[in-house]
Parts: sequence; structure tokens; C-alpha cells
Amino acid sequence: MSEICGEIGSRADAGPVAESLVWSDTQTSATYDDDSVSVHASVHPLLAETPVREVGDDARLWLVGDVYGIREEDRYSPRPAEMDCVEYCARCYRKHGVECFSKLNGSFVGVVYDESEETVHVATDRLGTKAVFRARPESDRFLFSTDIQSLARAPGFEAAFDRPYLYEYLAYKRSFGVTTPLRGVEKLPPATVTTIDLDSMSVEQSRYWEPIFDPLDRPFSYFVDRFTRTLQTVLDEWVRDDVNYAVLLSGGSDSRLVLAALNGDATAFHLNDWLNREARTTTRVAARADARFELLKRGRDHQQAALARNAPLSNFDGWFSQARTTGFADALTDEADVLLSGMYADTLFKDHGIPSPDVSLGSLGTLHLSVEDPIETVEEFVHRTAVELPAYVDDSVSMREILDANVGYDGDRIDHHGITYNSIRELVLCGEYYPLSNDTEQILTRSSSQLMPYRSPFLDNRLVDLHLQMPLKYRLRRNVVHRALERLAPELAELPHGESRVPLDYPHYGYSFAEKAVAFWKRHFESDWSPESHFTQGPWTDIEEFLRSGDFVEETLADNERLLDQLPFLDREGVETCYRDHLDGANNTNELYTLMTLLELPVTEHVATDRGATDRGATDRGAADREVIDRGATDRGATDRGATERRSER
Repeated sequence: MSEICGEIGSRADAGPVAESLVWSDTQTSATYDDDSVSVHASVHPLLAETPVREVGDDARLWLVGDVYGIREEDRYSPRPAEMDCVEYCARCYRKHGVECFSKLNGSFVGVVYDESEETVHVATDRLGTKAVFRARPESDRFLFSTDIQSLARAPGFEAAFDRPYLYEYLAYKRSFGVTTPLRGVEKLPPATVTTIDLDSMSVEQSRYWEPIFDPLDRPFSYFVDRFTRTLQTVLDEWVRDDVNYAVLLSGGSDSRLVLAALNGDATAFHLNDWLNREARTTTRVAARADARFELLKRGRDHQQAALARNAPLSNFDGWFSQARTTGFADALTDEADVLLSGMYADTLFKDHGIPSPDVSLGSLGTLHLSVEDPIETVEEFVHRTAVELPAYVDDSVSMREILDANVGYDGDRIDHHGITYNSIRELVLCGEYYPLSNDTEQILTRSSSQLMPYRSPFLDNRLVDLHLQMPLKYRLRRNVVHRALERLAPELAELPHGESRVPLDYPHYGYSFAEKAVAFWKRHFESDWSPESHFTQGPWTDIEEFLRSGDFVEETLADNERLLDQLPFLDREGVETCYRDHLDGANNTNELYTLMTLLELPVTEHVATDRGATDRGATDRGAADREVIDRGATDRGATDRGATERRSER
């Protein structure tokens, strides 16, 4: 497993935490221990021979993840192909010191132990693509790990849920900002170097980057040119002749563009339940690109097997079913060394995340307007973000109350669960990916990264910078991905989208109109046959229907009957009602799948075992919730939950 954990303080011992990080024998691991610092890390051999290097007479550097290059002043230099990531980072550290992390481009966590200065630095990349969790079970101990569940193994750590943040996870299948559902555990912020002083055990944080939306007044063709050129440059820098690549190919445009930029020199894997329209489209795309193709079919028991297999990989970041590649580990690793996807192209370069109005057309459906519906105040943001709490949790608080306590003004900045933004504009437009560790698809990224090096080229710093310069009108009413595909591989742009059935080389307004027309036709006149009721013509299982087609939920709840009774914030009757209502036609997919994920997490067993830690002796079921909400966003209910660090950051 490409992970890192450590303990800092007197009698430091990361061993108990590290036990749950061992997942694959193919990883290269290293452990370091002295009286005050203990670190365990593992990496893919393709990325580095070992996760640690000496960077001075009394200093060591650990790095897990992937580093692509460095920007020094106004010049960008890619990492030489023959140099592994850890050695490259070590050389950068020897030249720039701890500031090197602010210059690196990649997806990584870096740790430096400077024995002579008696400090430990923990650095996150610009977007926080790899989550790092921290805990202070005692004032003279600092724990950190890229696996939140592993912290429950640490001696003296009392596993308990922080109910308001657990409710947010159950409602949104994600955490926000630096908060987590585990009491006493926070994430380290993105683009931040956290420094622990070994003498005083004080903690300071320094943020080196944040997203600032600053659109350029340039024609759309300018952005198509830069986007196409930059994406091609990124992949040209990555590709090595001695490495085999694979692409997770869908019937859409994003992964198709990645395959085009690779000139088809990759294996195209498509995951599906059956050879439907989407799968047939990917077959045509791969053939047209002259790429090898393999359909990975999800079996009848795929969802059940995924629940047991994937829950230990969760950092409270999505459903167990979203770790989609783990069931095909052998097929992927036998064929390829590096896995690529088109993830986050829609987040950065399409209208995803831009608030836009919908107009109801009655029985004809809903018309989505390609204009921004701006959010201008925190109060409006909270109002639009708030949803109903799942019916099976304590209803003495509302999601509106929880959000009100955790989203607010910090001077002239905006604080969203401990992450500050320059303005409400940046919160709305960048909060979906800053920090990226809060995204609901991170369980896919993390699980795929356990199999092999996994990359999405759209997260390269240079493309993120371009995203922040692109006017919203081009994301709302144009499609830079389609136009780039036309330039790189017009023969692939001629093929239709797997779901919309419209060729990608259509002009945007024509494509948008045709897409809506096809959707209307499918909704009112077409009946697609499939071998199972929950099979679709797209890439994903119809989970809503799947939960009605068998006994999966009923069996999972029966297997976890003891947990349902031991966890006081869950109402057993409410859970059963939620399921019955779903069977009767309500769509409670999110409530049920998120609950099932929670019940299978190893850390949930720890919490149930320490029920006293969960309740803290509260006599009222909502007392713990109300206590945290009343304290507000500054003090989230632990002795040291990052207040000092956040003040330093600001």
C-alpha cells in the first residue's frame, strides 16, 4: 500500500498504526524508529526504490505518491525519467529546503525529520490529493496517517464518532474541510507544511498556495490551444518506452481524450455489467484508436463482494462500490504498470460545480440553463447546500444548524470547516476540489493507487492553473475537451458519446440540443432492454433498482445487527423504515449505501467496542450533537483540533 504513518513524541511507536497499512506484497516499505520519531512508509517500486532518503547529516525525507516535476521561478522542469520520485524530491530538498514542497508538481505526501533542528515537517501537495489525518491522543504525542482507520489502532486513542461530522458523511457521503467523523482527528490542509517542534510539541502550519479565480479576457480558441498543448505535454512527459499504460475508458469524452493524447499506445479497460451501448461505444473507440481493449464485467455478486473488500480502504470518502478497480486487480496489473483516467476533467473544465438554474417543464422534464446562478453570501451557500438528515439518525439537530456552525466569515475570508477561501467566489467554484481529499470519488483514487501508480493528467498543476484562468462562460456554453479531442484525434471525435449518442465533434450548441432531444426521447418513448432490472445502457449499475431486486440490504443489516444496536446515534426502526420506503418507491439509495459503508468500516467496530467514548455519558441522544454545534467552528470539541495551526495559516 502506498501509504505513510508516524508517531512523534516521547516513546514514539508507529508500529500499531502501520499494521493496517500493509495491503500488497508488491510494495517497498521502510520503517524508522528512534526515541521521539517513528515513521513507516511504502511505495510502488516503479516510483521509487525506497520511500526514504537521507537529505543531510541529521535529516531524512520520506515521500509517498508521485512527483512529476518542479517549477523554479518561471521555469518548469519535468522529473527525469531515469530518476525515481523520492530521490528527485530529496535533491529538490537539498537545494531549496522545506520550501521545495511548494514548488513540486504531483500527488504526494512528504515528511522530513531534521534531527539537529528537532523538527518534523509534513507536507501536502497543492490540492491535498492524498489525505493525511492527524490526532493528539495526549499532549506529548502527534499521530499522522494517510489511513484514518489505522489511527484507531494507536495505544491510548479512544475511538469515538463526532456526531455532527458523521451526520454530514451520512448525508453527503463525504467530509468537509479538515473535519472528519472521528472525534479528535482532523485532516492536514492542502498546500500546507505542518511543522512539529519536538521540544515543545507545538504545531505550526504554513500554507503555500490556494486557488484564486482570475479569468483572462481571451477568446475561446486561446484556451483550446493552451489546454490541448498542455495536456499533450503532460502525457509526453509521463510516458516511458519501458512502461505499459492502461486507461479506464468510458463512452464519454474525458478518458477518450487521454487515450488520444497517448496515441492509442495503451490498454483500454472498460468496467460494466454487460455488453451494453456504453460498452459497445468504448469498443469502437479503442478500435479506432488502435488500442488494446478489455471489457471487465462485474459479476452477479460484485456489490456484495465489494462491500467486504473495499470498506477497509475508506477514508469516509464515498461508497464502498466506488472503489471500482479492486475487483479486477489481477487483470489490471497483469496488463499494465500505470493506470490513467479522465477523472476531474468535468470538475475543472466543464460546468460541474457551477451553480446553474433548472427550469421545470412539467411532464416534459427539466431544462438545465447554461448560465451561472451566482451564490453571493455565506448564508445563501448554506441554504443551497443544506439537505435533510437521514431519517435513521438523531433528529434533534438539522443539517442547516451543523453547516451554520462550520461555515462562516473569518475577517474578509470564508472559513468552511477549517479551510479558508479568499472569497465566497473561490468557495463555490473551488470547494469541490480544494481539498481534493474530500471528494466522494477519492475512494476510487486511493484504491486504484494501491494496485499500481494511478494518475489523472487533469490534476497537473499547469492544467489547474489554466482552469482558474478560464472564464465561466466557456465552461457553461462551450466544451474545451471536445474541441481538444477534435484536434488530437478527429476520428475519435466523430464517434458518439456512449450515453447521449451524439458525436463529440458537433458544435456545442448543436451537441447540447441533440443531447436534450435524445434524453427526452429515451425518457418518453424508448424502452431499453437489459438482462437484469438494475443493468443500464450506461457505465454504472442502477443502484436504486439493485437495492430493490434482492436481499443485499436485508442481509447486510442482519449481519450488522449488533452494531445497529450498539451505536446510539442510529435508530434501528428508522433504518428499517428507510429500507421499506425504498422498496415502496422512494429513492433512499444514498442513505442506505452510505450507512452500509459505515457499518462495514473497521473503525466502526472500534467505536462500538468503546461505546462509552461515543456517548461521553450523554443522557440525551442529541446532547453530544448540540454541544459541538454550540461550540461553533473555532473549537470543534477536542483539546487540540488544529486551532493553533489555522491561526498560523491565516
